[in-house]
Amino acid sequence: MDQVNQLANETLLSEAYLTGIFWNNPFLYNLYSKEKINTSMFNNKAYSFFFGLGREIANKGIIIFDDISVYKVVNELGLQSHYLKYGEYETIQELMFEVKDKSENLEAYYNEIKKYNLIKNLMRLFGDKVLLNTDKYNYKRMSKEQLHIYWMDKVNQIAIDGDNRYDEQYLLKDLQQSIDEWNSNPSIGLPFFKSKYMTKICTGWDYGNLYLFGGFGGSGKTSFTFSKIIMSCIANKDKLLVIANEQTVDEFKKLLIMTALGQLNADRDKTDKIDNYINRQRLNEGNFTADEMQKLALASEWVRKLCDDDKIITFVFMENYVIEDVKKLIRYYNARGIRRVLIDTGKPSDNSTDKARWEVFTEDFKELYKLARPNGGGLDIALWANVQLSDSALTRRYLNEHALGESKKIKNEASVVFMFRSIFDDEFEGERNELTVTSYEYDKIKNEYIKIESKLQKGEQYYLLFTSKNRRGQDNKTGQKVLVLRPNFNFNLWFEVGWTTVFDDRNY
Repeated sequence: MDQVNQLANETLLSEAYLTGIFWNNPFLYNLYSKEKINTSMFNNKAYSFFFGLGREIANKGIIIFDDISVYKVVNELGLQSHYLKYGEYETIQELMFEVKDKSENLEAYYNEIKKYNLIKNLMRLFGDKVLLNTDKYNYKRMSKEQLHIYWMDKVNQIAIDGDNRYDEQYLLKDLQQSIDEWNSNPSIGLPFFKSKYMTKICTGWDYGNLYLFGGFGGSGKTSFTFSKIIMSCIANKDKLLVIANEQTVDEFKKLLIMTALGQLNADRDKTDKIDNYINRQRLNEGNFTADEMQKLALASEWVRKLCDDDKIITFVFMENYVIEDVKKLIRYYNARGIRRVLIDTGKPSDNSTDKARWEVFTEDFKELYKLARPNGGGLDIALWANVQLSDSALTRRYLNEHALGESKKIKNEASVVFMFRSIFDDEFEGERNELTVTSYEYDKIKNEYIKIESKLQKGEQYYLLFTSKNRRGQDNKTGQKVLVLRPNFNFNLWFEVGWTTVFDDRNY
């Protein structure tokens, strides 16, 4: 109530003088429509009444507001009680005489009333703070336009802060401080498990980034990701959320046991006669022998020694893959301390839509990027998504975003894009398109690395890992070599062989 009286006192003169000027010059009601000024804009009830009454009289074509014509309209409208309450014609007559020579100030009074009407409406939104003056804000000295700009800026700040899509910073500020920060806190992500070459490509799996990994259907995407991502999280005791829509948690557990057996076998001393081999299919057949049970127990114990936190990897299976549900899951587990997320496999949302699948896929990955990024409202998480390459790219030697088919735009949202394929028969040693592999071994005598070149041996399996995009280093277009891998699918081991070059044949 105090604020209402305050506004009424501050606008008293402007409202009184404007009303008197309009009564002296009734044609002004035609120039200033109700949309421009009306009784709701007034803070003083008496002048609100007389201003509104004047418009009604002018609308009847009366051009001289004398006491007789005014009283006649008052009776017609049934406003006698209000007219009496506010002093009848005597009140307005005194006012008309007082402003007789003030018509040139009409716009000033009009603008003041409009300004205070804005203040009144702002108070409904922001409360009493509209009337609180500071060093940079004084509503009495500010114009209506200045007030509008000031409070619109406040609204925009609220909108920006609520949406968190913008972070204002300054490129040239504190350069030396940034250099010192890079020096003491390098941007090195989680290393890929037993993969120094792959880790070197992009300095690991870092927070604030979306990584895409593409492979053809049934090519071993999940197995490879398990070996390099999940095993790394286990070994480094780094919490991970796995969102799966193809393989169950039991299948992942079997993959874990086989990987553990593989590591036991790879790590054992060459003179150790124990062989930890178990055919992968045996895990599905059950009825294990005593020897198999012993080996499986060793694998379980190896995992336990590697990480004794049985909740380090959270597994969530999604029957229906919908991006909104994925986002909710990520936010839910992020609030519980999980900052790494693996999606196996990313695909267009299952919910019905009129858009083409590739358009939905692209929009979905925009949403994933928004979650991953470190600024603009993102969660600053490490996000890895497996995706399936288009069957139309099965015959392509060189893999890049075109291998994603119509969904190639999803690479725009990623910081790093890896793709892999098995080698073609004509890429083995002695064949028409044989590949040369370069690796480096440390010579203790010479105290330096020695370059070694070799060919791919027939009878072995090999995969080629392409770096199609890399914001954290070079990609295949800018000098990054293709990484050659030798898998052992029974033990889910992926050994790094070395580097090779695959020329872009532009077969896309």
